[in-house]
Amino acid sequence: MAESDRYEAGRRVLSSMLGEDAAEASARKMRTLHPEFERLVMEQVMHDLYGRDGLDIKTRLLCTIAALTVLGRPQQLAVHIDRALGCGSTRTEIEEVMLQMSAFGGFPATWDALTVLQGQIQEE
Repeated sequence: MAESDRYEAGRRVLSSMLGEDAAEASARKMRTLHPEFERLVMEQVMHDLYGRDGLDIKTRLLCTIAALTVLGRPQQLAVHIDRALGCGSTRTEIEEVMLQMSAFGGFPATWDALTVLQGQIQEE
């Protein structure tokens, strides 16, 4: 698949997560960080990873939340909580993923993740 095709396919995946307007805003934000960053995210993350067969996007987002919980990445955790909620995950499902990670990333990581989730839910 050509790079431009991978980019467009990645944009469709992001739009399916966020809706077209929010996907465009997200892409614009990535471009402001670095001109090539958006392209890399669309091709490598959205198309090559999230666009794969085998798992649905909701499951992939819950896996991402698990990883970000363990890694202690609060900014990206907040972004992916919003995406997971938009793709049909419930607060309970997200909480359970975070609680499961207490055994693998530790209680402080889970505490921080639950705090991020609480902040995201209160913002809505």
